[in-house]
Amino acid sequence: MEDEGVLGKAYDARLVKRLWPYARPHMRLFAVATMLVLLQIAAEQAAPLLMSLAIDGPMTALAKDGSDAAAWDTLHGLSLIFILVLVADFALRYFQTYALNVLGQRVIFGLRSHLYRHLQGLPLRFYDRKPVGVLVTRTTNDIEAIGEIFSAGLVTMLADVLKIIVILGIMFALNFELALVVLAVFPVMFLTTSIFRHRTRTAYRVMRTKLAELNGFLVEALGGLTVTRIFAQEKRQEERYDKRNAAYRDACLDTVQNFALFYPVIEFISTVSIGLLLWYGHGLIADNTIAAGAFVAFFVYTQRLFRPMRELSEHYTVLQSAMASTERVMQLLDERNEIVDPPAPATINRVAMRGEIEFRDVWFAYQADRWVLKGVSFRVPPGGTLALVGATGSGKTTIINLLCRFYDAQKGQILIDGVDIREMRLDDLRSCFGLVLQDVFLFAGTVVENLRLGDLSISRERVIEAAKDTGVDSFVSRLEKGYDSVIAERGATLSAGERQLIAFARALAFDPRILILDEATANIDSESEARIQQAIERTTHGRTTVAIAHRLSTIRHAGEILVLHKGEVAERGSHDELLGRKGRYHQLYMLQFEELVASKDS
Repeated sequence: MEDEGVLGKAYDARLVKRLWPYARPHMRLFAVATMLVLLQIAAEQAAPLLMSLAIDGPMTALAKDGSDAAAWDTLHGLSLIFILVLVADFALRYFQTYALNVLGQRVIFGLRSHLYRHLQGLPLRFYDRKPVGVLVTRTTNDIEAIGEIFSAGLVTMLADVLKIIVILGIMFALNFELALVVLAVFPVMFLTTSIFRHRTRTAYRVMRTKLAELNGFLVEALGGLTVTRIFAQEKRQEERYDKRNAAYRDACLDTVQNFALFYPVIEFISTVSIGLLLWYGHGLIADNTIAAGAFVAFFVYTQRLFRPMRELSEHYTVLQSAMASTERVMQLLDERNEIVDPPAPATINRVAMRGEIEFRDVWFAYQADRWVLKGVSFRVPPGGTLALVGATGSGKTTIINLLCRFYDAQKGQILIDGVDIREMRLDDLRSCFGLVLQDVFLFAGTVVENLRLGDLSISRERVIEAAKDTGVDSFVSRLEKGYDSVIAERGATLSAGERQLIAFARALAFDPRILILDEATANIDSESEARIQQAIERTTHGRTTVAIAHRLSTIRHAGEILVLHKGEVAERGSHDELLGRKGRYHQLYMLQFEELVASKDS
């Protein structure tokens, strides 16, 4: 699935630079977190030195003379400092971890919000070629992985490197020979770490690929659940899901296996290093080359030396994954929207708008040279009604998409009140339309929230009035909480006809100058259709209406009917005129009439 499994560099300056605008507002927190890391390192490495001072100083003196008051005072003082250092280490670890995670969450909050706004602004052409599952993965898994750069990435890796340097520096300062003995196992350590990093990188790559496949399948399967049930394919879908789920499980287990093997190996190498330390250090203590306290400190530092090395390998792989996620998210943010506001938009007075629509020799293709519309021209006068009919693929919905400027025509002009729509602000243009589609989408929320889509400038009274005009009130009033009743996601608790009625009421609540109906009565029964037709007659008065119709009986009163065929206007005229010509419209009408008669007879 795309490049989900790609893992690039652990540190890519180009990508980090692109993340800078999201991190810049939180630089104070970043500085605090970095300072906490440095202080925590100092507190952590001070403890063994205090142990060394206590053993070689007051404890040695007390072994010779248990009544030495000065030695007791020194030991008490060092013990108090040791306790304070441990408390400081605990507190600094807590605040350091908290600060880094807060930093990561704040950065990805800004990035996630920006990404969502960006996705909302991208043209429909982008969504024609991008699977929804991929976009879900981008805004969830990939964004979370980017947070690791800040919470467990760059700062933590630098802290691990600094810990190693500080510990090695202290060890060499305590005893050069002993430090070289401990370093004797480093070649084996580096080789083991390199192998682990490579194996883990591969395992992470496979795991992310399988997760993306699982997400993509889940989005698709849940979206098509009705079809699955109609054709009784639940068992087959379960098998397909189980197959992908098992693949993801196996990938996760492979990653776990790598860690399960790596940790014991590192512990074994650490133990070997300690064994060498004890073997060689025994002679140094016997020769008084190193004091007992210094040796104890050296022993503790040796144990601590391998911990950041192990964590460094883990963080390296995490950072690789995070950088790969950053690459994918930035590629998404690099997607440009060719449908944008003009530099100097025309001033549109929505109240004074007349609603005249004109297409002038419009050509359009979704793909290069595969024309969907070929030189389409027509004019709808203010308050007039235009109906579009034709076979599937003739270009009816494309005309609506171009009128709303979801796409831009390659040739020709589209004008509203004599102004080219490309000279208008998109918000001004789309606020002119009320759109009712055949496939109605309702959000999870109350009836009133769905009717005004969160626009509080539309009063509750106006919403209810629109609902009464379209017949929505007849079934909403029977709900337990009326207009405050919650509708399930996508309106699953409502019938297709009820969802269609809500779509009409929603459009009318926004009081559009131009009403667009795309197969708007296709899913409504005869009784509901009669009620809708009455509402349409009332609400289209003074409004320009463009209607795509499958049922030709619903458009007989349209001012003009355009019959489209393979992207061209084959016929135009009123219902009676087109029937009288005995052309393509007459054929379509008679075909539907015969189907209606046959259905009544059956």
